[in-house]
Amino acid sequence: MSVARLALIYSPWIVVSLAALVAAFRPGTYRSPRARSAAAGACVVLVAYPVGVLIAPVWLSATVIWLPAALAVVSLGLLAAGCIGWRRAHAARLESPLHGPVRLRPRERTAAVRGVQYGVLIGVIVVLGLAIDWDLISQQLFTLEGIRQAAPRILPDFLNTIKYTLGAFGVSLSLGLVLALMKLSSAPLYRGLATAYIEFFRGLPALIVVFAVAYGIPMALGTKIPTVALKAALALGCVSAAYMAESIRAGIQAVPKGQIEAARSLGMSHAATLRSVVIPQAFRIVLPPVTNEIILLTKDTSLVYVMGLTVYEYELSKLARETLSAPHGGLTALFAISACYLIITLPLGFLVRRMEKGFGKAQA
Repeated sequence: MSVARLALIYSPWIVVSLAALVAAFRPGTYRSPRARSAAAGACVVLVAYPVGVLIAPVWLSATVIWLPAALAVVSLGLLAAGCIGWRRAHAARLESPLHGPVRLRPRERTAAVRGVQYGVLIGVIVVLGLAIDWDLISQQLFTLEGIRQAAPRILPDFLNTIKYTLGAFGVSLSLGLVLALMKLSSAPLYRGLATAYIEFFRGLPALIVVFAVAYGIPMALGTKIPTVALKAALALGCVSAAYMAESIRAGIQAVPKGQIEAARSLGMSHAATLRSVVIPQAFRIVLPPVTNEIILLTKDTSLVYVMGLTVYEYELSKLARETLSAPHGGLTALFAISACYLIITLPLGFLVRRMEKGFGKAQA
């Protein structure tokens, strides 16, 4: 099916849909803002669909030639409904003793614009969906051979990724809390040491730190770090601690000073005030950035591969690289492993939202 022929077939549909879209912005065409919003959005989608068909693969363009006859009825219906509504509103204004130019009310205008926005969003998705060659994707990207090669190792490598993440987060949280307290200390030496550590590790790429922990430090100290999990925890945890320290420091400084003064006036020591008053409230404040650090640590476990892993120490991204280099593996493993990362990160976001709601109810 040639592009010129498709354009000729779809051009009446596009013209009618554009006319219906213009009618949606006329006063009186639709009685409710919700109907106006739905009509405007539907018109935009009806214009976007032929555009997507014009750039679709040839095999897909040939299969949708029958749709203009079916969906053009929707465009005609929207245009007819808009014209009928406008004629009725116009006749009512002529019968009124005081009639003049009528404009859309703010609520109606907002509904029409919002409908266009929704329609553009859905239209972009439709155009992209039609432009993608799904037949080629099904043949090259989603192969049964790729699934067979990756499936036996997905669960062990998934558990290794979680293990590396939890170890690094334990180091990051504990060291970050110490650094945050040091930076808030009144002792200049502690503040200087914490500032130097934070600036140093924030300025280094994580990959260099991983190399240093895996090879440089054991060589310099003449020792050996026994497990890959411990190496990953130290390397990724030290880098993340610099960012965690700044988040915790900001959370501690956000606690109202009046509560700290009240606790001290009750006879609580500085350490007890931090432990019982400041840190619990700071934790509520820093919960979202701490969750972001966990998610970043989960993705940074992909750097562990430079430590020289055995098959049983692979994490998810290492498995993806091995599957890509295998014959007939395709890109199937990438999609499967991406889903595994989402299985880790999406529940974290959901849990944090629930905890924030719980904290809000507790404060109320």
